[in-house]
Amino acid sequence: MLTVALAAVSGAALALVIGLLLGRTRRAREGSTTPQALSFAGAAILGFFALFLGFSIAGTWQQLNSARQHTYEESRALTEAYWTAGGLPGADRPVVRERLRAYTRVVIDDEWAAMQHGSGSLAAWRAVDQVRAAVDQAAVHSQTEASARTDVLRSLSEVNAKRNARLGDLRASVPVLAIGGLLVGAVFVLATPSVIGLTSNPRNLVLMCFVGASVAFGVSMVAVMSGPFSGAVRIQPTAFQLALERYDQIDSDAGASALPPFPS
Repeated sequence: MLTVALAAVSGAALALVIGLLLGRTRRAREGSTTPQALSFAGAAILGFFALFLGFSIAGTWQQLNSARQHTYEESRALTEAYWTAGGLPGADRPVVRERLRAYTRVVIDDEWAAMQHGSGSLAAWRAVDQVRAAVDQAAVHSQTEASARTDVLRSLSEVNAKRNARLGDLRASVPVLAIGGLLVGAVFVLATPSVIGLTSNPRNLVLMCFVGASVAFGVSMVAVMSGPFSGAVRIQPTAFQLALERYDQIDSDAGASALPPFPS
């Protein structure tokens, strides 16, 4: 959270400079602005800033949650494909499962780093295509095996859909209009007190520094939450790590069920 801390300090410094420069005017010295004008101007400026700040933070939070949900949905589809691959012919089953593992590892080790720069991984695309090719080439000999292949293909179709959604989340961002309104509102909040008559004495300057730090903190929160996979609060590949753990559990359960029963 170093970015947020630096932004807060910068906001406090900016407010201090504005207070020193604008708080020496004749109006500030004489305090000629009426209380009604002060109240109206303050409420209008704060309302404008709060509107855009709330919209921006809510938007970035929603994008973050949506992108995280897509990763878990893709992970569940991968796990389902791995499970149903157990019904494939004995020669094809380990091939399909190993390629599912390979795709999952590529997403964690290669694609996640690429997504921080706004793109997917060609290696991941090839890996998921290889899974599909292995399933298509499975030589089924019974209705049960044919049904298992259909189920795996259905799960792989879901994997592709959720993968496309995850990569689409790379382009998610707060509308430029909202960011522009947020920045304009921040400048107005910092400049208005001195413009309408806040004297630049030590006590008022400390207050201005606090306001500047608060405003900068809010703006920086929008910045660090922007970009679900590249911001400071970015999503980690936890869902795919859980999928690898689930693969191991499925293999372990299958191995245990294949053991002969204990002698009585």
